[in-house]
Amino acid sequence: MEVSEFTNLNYYHRDLSWLLFNRRVIHEAKDPSNPLLEKLRFLAIASSNLDEFFMVRVPSIQSLARLQPKDKDTRTGWTQEDVLLKLYEINLNNTRLQYQYFNQLIEELTKHQKFVKSINELSAEQLQEADSFFYELLLPAVTPIGLDAYHAFPKLAEKKVHIFVQVHQGNRVERAVIPLPPLFSRLHQLANEQTYLFVEQLIIRHLPEIFVGWEIDHSFCFRITYDKDLEFREDTEEKLFTQMEEYIIERSKGLPSRLEISSEWSKEVEESVLILANLLQLKVRDLYWVPGPLDLTFLFPFVDSLAPDFPGLVFPRFIGNTHKELNGAELFQAIEENDLLFHHPYDSFDIVLNFLESAAADPNTIAIKQTLYRMAPNSRVVNALKKAAAKGKQVTVLVELKARFDEENNLHWVQELEEAGCYVSYGLHQLKTHSKALLIVKKDGRQIKQYVHFGTGNYNEKTSSIYTDISLFTAKKEYVADITAFFNYLSGYRQVPNYQRIAVSPNGIQQKLLEKIEQTIVHYQQTKQGAICFKMNSLTDKVVINKLYEASQSGVPIHLIVRGACCLKPGIPNLSETIEVKSIVGRFLEHSRIYAFYTNDKEADVWISSADIMTRNMLHRIEIATPIEKGPALDHLLTILDSFRKDRKKAYYLTASGHSRRLIENNEFSAQEYFIAHSQPNSETIIPMSIKENPNLLSKIRKIWQSH
Repeated sequence: MEVSEFTNLNYYHRDLSWLLFNRRVIHEAKDPSNPLLEKLRFLAIASSNLDEFFMVRVPSIQSLARLQPKDKDTRTGWTQEDVLLKLYEINLNNTRLQYQYFNQLIEELTKHQKFVKSINELSAEQLQEADSFFYELLLPAVTPIGLDAYHAFPKLAEKKVHIFVQVHQGNRVERAVIPLPPLFSRLHQLANEQTYLFVEQLIIRHLPEIFVGWEIDHSFCFRITYDKDLEFREDTEEKLFTQMEEYIIERSKGLPSRLEISSEWSKEVEESVLILANLLQLKVRDLYWVPGPLDLTFLFPFVDSLAPDFPGLVFPRFIGNTHKELNGAELFQAIEENDLLFHHPYDSFDIVLNFLESAAADPNTIAIKQTLYRMAPNSRVVNALKKAAAKGKQVTVLVELKARFDEENNLHWVQELEEAGCYVSYGLHQLKTHSKALLIVKKDGRQIKQYVHFGTGNYNEKTSSIYTDISLFTAKKEYVADITAFFNYLSGYRQVPNYQRIAVSPNGIQQKLLEKIEQTIVHYQQTKQGAICFKMNSLTDKVVINKLYEASQSGVPIHLIVRGACCLKPGIPNLSETIEVKSIVGRFLEHSRIYAFYTNDKEADVWISSADIMTRNMLHRIEIATPIEKGPALDHLLTILDSFRKDRKKAYYLTASGHSRRLIENNEFSAQEYFIAHSQPNSETIIPMSIKENPNLLSKIRKIWQSH
């Protein structure tokens, strides 16, 4: 077996695997097919990703390392301290790569007469202008905070840049921190509109004017990330809304999980860093020396400010097919005739909004039921539900209050929905409702007609423009009956439904996947035909992974498209030889979940789902998986899946050592580029294409793995 730095057993560690996903995001800053400003945006995305990683995932490992220092992880055989050290090493390499690309891109930006300069690179005239800005605007807003017995150690703002300063006066040595004034941009644009300067550099230049009468020993910039994954314990005796308000306050008291430092190394600076780390109760493996400006998320507004003047340096504006022919009543009539399947954002999310808004306005609509997990600011979805309630329709909404980092936003929407007359439920005790479902009930004379939407992504029109997801509309009786029972189960009191078509977690989706994998194994053993193809964000559930290993040992070809963390190890002799794992990172965030079980080259049992194959989704969340029946919708979905399988241009393949590699072959097909090109208005469906499968593909891939 090939030795891996990510595991010594048959599973990769989830969090180390995720760090490799973030490295793939960083690598997009080097991809020549991406425009310059988009490359910078990918670096900002990687920084934002990593912030959340240190707010959620790393603190849990740190807690286990403190509480159970000798216990070993069941998947890798490592202690939690071992994991933290390996995480540190991998992330340090990621950071170095990220800043290498950052410096190269900032240099490339000078070709377009935009200059991000250090304080030492400014001309005398520019320096004079910058100094005037400091004295007139910055200095009044700067507040140094002493670190001594007469000043309580402050609760330093999370993810904000601070300046640490050591000063002395005779033999007296003191230390202080300066938070960057929050209402100022990190990059100050000089009057010529071509040159930008980091605000922290300007403040450091003027430290003597801030600490008048003291000598400046040294200074450096730092930034702290805090634990934001405080365990939420529900109390069935207290209203969940009130508990969540209290939880949000308690979460702000989380311990530090990471300290980032931007400074040239010196013994004196290192001593001050260790003093600061001790005050924050952090270990050396929690300290990251960053070779450049802290917090590259400042690139988000910077790129947005430049984009209007440099349209050629960003992705061309893209608007998905709005399907204007399916407007209002025409959409509902089309759903009655056939299941409809759409691929967002290539098919605009307006089709879903149109479905809901038309129902809200239709006097024949008598009820609307919907799950909500994350919503956009100024949400059209919420506005439609409020309008429907105002018109006397019965509107029932299951809002997940425990959606991480959206708790405050969802509390706000709950208040608005309830004030508008909607019935709001929070789901089931100790389970997050992560499913995406919408039911419309209409009266047609003496008949009742019902229409269902199932999705793989949130009802969020903002993220729907950059996340790829699948929507299914159906009016079939079995689906309608299932989703009616589903909503009644969550909003009222009844036994777990016996669903006819859909699978629902906890337990149901995992059991369904195991059942379908077993059926594929039996079919393959009898016919030597069949395959499995899964597309998801993460694959970490050990039970399903073991079943996939079993399928591989039976010879079943398995194609896994996993954007993020993957604990399964491909290419292990006598265990996973027939498994191929790849990740696609591109302009849009691959978010759809598709699970396909092929009986031959052209036929498959395919499901879409709100759930990734993660233990939390399988056992601790309310999720839905929906089968797609034979017909145009299934044909469309298989074409989509085949396009992802064909993608080599934006794909990374996971090796048995745990690294991701590009294939060495001349194949410039990108699924995302293909979908963009074939999503022009008035196109009815994505044009089917012929994809020739190479029977020796897996053996070729193994040779490439071995060559690395």
